[in-house]
Amino acid sequence: MKTKLIFTTLMTVLSMSAFAQSTTSNVVDQVKQDNKEIHQDNKDIHQDKRAISKDKKELSEDRQKRNMDQRAEDKDIKNGNLADAEKMEKRREHEQHEINHEKHDLKKDKKELHNDRKERSEDVSQRNKDAAQIK
Repeated sequence: MKTKLIFTTLMTVLSMSAFAQSTTSNVVDQVKQDNKEIHQDNKDIHQDKRAISKDKKELSEDRQKRNMDQRAEDKDIKNGNLADAEKMEKRREHEQHEINHEKHDLKKDKKELHNDRKERSEDVSQRNKDAAQIK
C-alpha cells in the first residue's frame, strides 16, 4: 500500500513537472510567434510610410502643374485669347480631378497606416503578456 502511494505521488510530481515544461514551451513559442508578427507589422508600416511620402510628393507636383495651368489661363484671358484660356481651363480641371483622387487615396493610406500601427501595438501588448508568463 505504501509503495502504491509513493509510486502515485512520484508519478504525479513527474507529470506536473512535464506539464510545466510543456506550458513554458508553449508560451515561448507564442512569444516567438508574436515577435515574428511584430517584425512583419514593422516592415509593413515602414513600406506604408514610404508609399505615403511618395504620394505626398506626387500630389505636390500635381498641384504645381495645376497652378501653372491657372497662371497660363489667367495670362491668356488678360491678353484676350479666350480659346487658349478655355483649353487651359479644361487642363486645369483635369489636374484638379487628379489631385482630388490622390488626396482621397492618401487619406485612405493614412487610415490604413493608423490601423497597422494599432494592430502592431496590440501584438506588442500580447507578446509582453506572454513573455511575462515565462519563468
